[in-house]
Amino acid sequence: MALDDIRQERINKLNRLREAQIDPYPASTERTHENSKVIELFPDLEASNETITIAGRVMAIREHGGSAFIDLVDGSGKLQTFFKKDILGDSEYDLLIANLDVGDFLAVTGTCFKTKKAEPTVQASNYKFLVKTLLPLPEKWHGLQDAEERFRKRYLDFIFNPEAKEKIKTRTEVIQTLRRFMNDNDFMEVTTPTLQTIYGGASARPFKTTMNALDLTLFLRIAPELYLKRLLVGGFDRVYEFTTNFRNEGMDREHNPEFSVLEFYAAYQDLEWLMGYTEKLLTNLLENIFGNLVIEYEGQKIDFSAPFKRATYNGLLNQYVGLDFVKNSEADFRAKAEELGVTIEKVVGKSGLVDEIFKKTIRPKLHEPMFVHDYPEEMLPLAKKLRDELNGEATSACATPEASARRALGSYVGAFQFYAGGFELIKAFSELNDPLDQRERFSKQENKRAKGDEEAQRMDEDFLEALEYGMPPAAGFGLGIDRLLVLLTNSHSIREVIAFPLMRPKDK
Repeated sequence: MALDDIRQERINKLNRLREAQIDPYPASTERTHENSKVIELFPDLEASNETITIAGRVMAIREHGGSAFIDLVDGSGKLQTFFKKDILGDSEYDLLIANLDVGDFLAVTGTCFKTKKAEPTVQASNYKFLVKTLLPLPEKWHGLQDAEERFRKRYLDFIFNPEAKEKIKTRTEVIQTLRRFMNDNDFMEVTTPTLQTIYGGASARPFKTTMNALDLTLFLRIAPELYLKRLLVGGFDRVYEFTTNFRNEGMDREHNPEFSVLEFYAAYQDLEWLMGYTEKLLTNLLENIFGNLVIEYEGQKIDFSAPFKRATYNGLLNQYVGLDFVKNSEADFRAKAEELGVTIEKVVGKSGLVDEIFKKTIRPKLHEPMFVHDYPEEMLPLAKKLRDELNGEATSACATPEASARRALGSYVGAFQFYAGGFELIKAFSELNDPLDQRERFSKQENKRAKGDEEAQRMDEDFLEALEYGMPPAAGFGLGIDRLLVLLTNSHSIREVIAFPLMRPKDK
């Protein structure tokens, strides 16, 4: 039967229900128990013969003459119900069977018993239509050839794919666990603007919009960083935010134009403290969610037992690419990119070029949890230099002879990125709070922008003024929630852990 014919047949059933004075979309439901609760309490409910009411979507109808078994599924699970013409009466039973379809929502009132096969069942003494559906559920959802259809019609994916639904539940558990950890460590949750007159806090292209009332150009935030730092200026010592960032970039297994982050700032702390705090945060998360520190991702075990490995950015470049960020020229790195088959698809300077090489050739090899620290200054214009200009001593406790030699050149900043399973999960800094140095860095970014780098950061005069009033020394941290969930749920793409990822329209 064609889909239009099926829909019309269901509309006819809908009309018959209304003619029988039955509201197919009632406002109230008298449910007393979730399905999982009935299963949990089943021995007591059966023994007491207590009348209960359950509700859910009809997922199977098995009729046998004057009786029918109907499976109801709610958010907690499936439960079988049993309808008998002798109990309901001819008219009520016939009305149900004639007008009910798989996919409809039904409330069932009755008592509990077990069938001959010992399956927990609710014997219906009454029922109520809750929703009459007009479109049929796909019969062979898992057999769809177009896998992207799962993400375009995610509501159907959740109905038929318990694994997909479980990943979204894990997402909620992860965020709740992280929030408890932050609160337990004296951080205060805050909210910062989504619409900003100047976008900042990251190197990315923004989404642009207009506020009609003020004829004002605004941007969706690419990061909350500069506003969270303003709160440090205002006297809030520990702040965090779960938020959504928006970046006008491509889509792939690691990127979605809108993505979720946890970002926090702690006054009077530095990068070394932040590494220890990160280890505690992640081990606490895994112990609470999984009960252990070892997960499996794409067939490989990953052990999150602290302490995590550490390596410098330049050290990894030397190890895997054979080049040095300071000693080798941009031309050297362009030649290396061509040799390695790394395509550079946008206008970037030396730092952007090196980072593309790092992302495509080194990052996939970083399987075990690792802090990669000591980044070139021009890559992270919001991080504090590692070299103290007054006394020439390294300010970070991440001291190794190789790292000290790099810092002596005065071109590295106190920052780390945390990697696991080949993913970049965290970016963290000892935050730059010198307003003159920050102005100079912003100026360099504007020069890069003038040369065609659309992702260069902008000069933010209001933020610079805030720094001139004084921001305490601080450590800052940004965690990509979606990528972390890809790892924790053993997923291939972030689309699997986002309830409704952006999808290219079919006509595009």
